Amino acid sequence: MLDLVQLQLNAGDGGNGRVSFRREKFILKGGPDGGNGGDGGSIVLVGSKHLSTLGSFAGIKEMSAKNGQNGGARQKIGEKADDLRVEVPVGTIVWLQAENKTSYFDRMRALQFEGSREYIKKHEQYWLDGGMGMVPPPPPDEMRPFTDGEVKLFEITEDGAEFVICKGGRGGRPNTDFASSSHTTPWEAEYGMRGAKKLIKLELKLLADVGLVGFPNAGKSTLLSKITRANPKVASYPFTTIEPNLGILSVQASPSIGIRAREVVIADIPGLIEGASQGKGLGLQFLRHIERCQVLLFLLSWDETLLYDEDMKNSEKITKLWSSYQVLLEEMKEYNSELLDKPQVIALNKIEIISEDLQQEAVIFFKKQGLELMLMSGITGKGLPAVTNALLKKLD
Repeated sequence: MLDLVQLQLNAGDGGNGRVSFRREKFILKGGPDGGNGGDGGSIVLVGSKHLSTLGSFAGIKEMSAKNGQNGGARQKIGEKADDLRVEVPVGTIVWLQAENKTSYFDRMRALQFEGSREYIKKHEQYWLDGGMGMVPPPPPDEMRPFTDGEVKLFEITEDGAEFVICKGGRGGRPNTDFASSSHTTPWEAEYGMRGAKKLIKLELKLLADVGLVGFPNAGKSTLLSKITRANPKVASYPFTTIEPNLGILSVQASPSIGIRAREVVIADIPGLIEGASQGKGLGLQFLRHIERCQVLLFLLSWDETLLYDEDMKNSEKITKLWSSYQVLLEEMKEYNSELLDKPQVIALNKIEIISEDLQQEAVIFFKKQGLELMLMSGITGKGLPAVTNALLKKLD
């Protein structure tokens, strides 16, 4: 799954204003008739619920909108360039890493920073200076990285939401705009302004109601396939899931137990291992997706070699199970301590191969810790309704 992308975005430059004079038969000295330059195309990011990854940007390093056309004679206005609309998945965060001066001025104006107004005014006055003839072209507008790291611009959380991330340059004024009663033959015109340029990072975090958290081979994908219409890859070896899977759980209203009709989005997060928050295994690159989930379902299970070890007492097995739960909590805490504040449901999976005695002892142990351990089987479906209802109540 591609969920981090770096892109350079270049809005189009404005077209140049035209220096032109009316020339017709029997008219010896026509006045100025130059046309305005067209505005450059802007770049617009659009949220789309039909995209689930940033895979459409694979291999793309730069995207540019077209420049506006130059103005023409007889007051013909240069054509405005079309905006470049770029679809991104809902749940995308946009980080700014570098920008050119034009982008900086536009951003400061939008934020209405007092300290930037004189700077902006001076910048705009530049286009009017230069005396006779065309105004000198703008100097090179190089990208400048931030010294304090990245700046979060915005977050796309709705389908169809639009954000103009790079504004196109304004078209230059023609010589007709410089005409006056004392200056009837103006030879001044403006170059078009440069479009904004930004170096950005797109970071995708899945928008899901429930996140399935557990070690590899805990049965998360099997559970997702049972309670939703998703078809994740399922096998009896670790790291079957190498990218998050989403499933939709359709819920019918049950007023007697306080559950309303709705659709619940469930995310199968790839299995974590100890050290995931430091970059081990697959967990680090997917821990960010847990941040957006409203409720976390911790799916616990025993490795079969440990479960069938006759030399190990039940108390030792339960201690191992508790330790695995604590490791999951610690990895999330190391990544973002706020994740521990989310509502949790804890379930022991694969009870079809666990003895009744061991199941009950595990439930009692967790209860002594002030936690409810639910029992379920993703294979047979036993206990799934109770687990689902517990999740729905946490969501409401």
